[in-house]
Amino acid sequence: MKNQLGKVETWALVVLALLIVGGGAYFLIRPRTSSPTGAPTADTYGMIRYTDPDLGFAFWYPSSWQILSTTTKDTALFPGGTLVKTLQVGSPGGVMIYVVDSAAQTITDEQNGHASPIAQTKYFYSPASGQWMVAYPEGTSSGTSGATTTADISNATMSGLIMLPSGRRFDTSIIPLSTTDFLVVGDGGGSNAGVLAKTVSLAGASVDPSVLSAALQAEADAYASTEPQGDLDVPSAIKELDVPGSVSLRQGGIAEVRNESFYFTLQDLSPSSATIEITPVGCWNSFPSDKPPRIRCMIAVVPITPQTLSVGQTYSTPNYGIKLTEISGDTATFSVGASSAVQ
Repeated sequence: MKNQLGKVETWALVVLALLIVGGGAYFLIRPRTSSPTGAPTADTYGMIRYTDPDLGFAFWYPSSWQILSTTTKDTALFPGGTLVKTLQVGSPGGVMIYVVDSAAQTITDEQNGHASPIAQTKYFYSPASGQWMVAYPEGTSSGTSGATTTADISNATMSGLIMLPSGRRFDTSIIPLSTTDFLVVGDGGGSNAGVLAKTVSLAGASVDPSVLSAALQAEADAYASTEPQGDLDVPSAIKELDVPGSVSLRQGGIAEVRNESFYFTLQDLSPSSATIEITPVGCWNSFPSDKPPRIRCMIAVVPITPQTLSVGQTYSTPNYGIKLTEISGDTATFSVGASSAVQ
């Protein structure tokens, strides 16, 4: 696969925004309203509450964690729906929340034609029965029946939202916010996404996070113990390089390409392919390992669609190329350089 895409051209809108941190009241956001940013509530039990400005869902997380929000428009990662936003909660390789919109009232947890042994799980809402149904478009990996049937809705968040089980790698749940809006909450193999998923609610719902605070705080402490000491709080999953160069990442890991002003995140990994998300860096967005400025400009840009590469394939622009050279266990290795050098 070889996609041609230049660097992001003219920025459509530049707005200076002050990031003001303070106490006081927060306004609850109802679904389908908008706000400049997702606002965390005051610290409670060592945790704070994030409220999404677009869909109005909320969740609790340790106050020492940071949230990196990335907007996109991808129709391949979750067939039947469109991935519109990704929230990285905590360190790279930790909890990932995928926000999926589906007018067809359906979502599939793995890409079409993905590698075994992980099977696809497809959920869709049946207006006739008023129930969530489950199907397996590419068969099952357990040898059990792949017939369409009613979904298992026995697991729920603390606020009563359904948590649909998923065969996706590691600890993953699918939470319908409505029949057309979904959250896919998972992790990179080293965190307890199921605990955080339990705190998900619609904005305005009352959720007491105290029963989960100990589990999430233990996870936060585990992340802190792996981070190097010094002026910069740089998670070990972030790696810096200048092109030409090579980098090995685990799922959720980030490669910062300093001399080309972009970074890419390993979103998903299978035995034969890897999905990366590329993010340009400018005044609107710093590198993840940089301390965020108090004043930054918010820019509307054309998002780069996540790219899925098989071993030996390259994503190319006129200025650089990213080639997936090897997959070994839970690690993918990429070479990054001038387009002509990585073909």
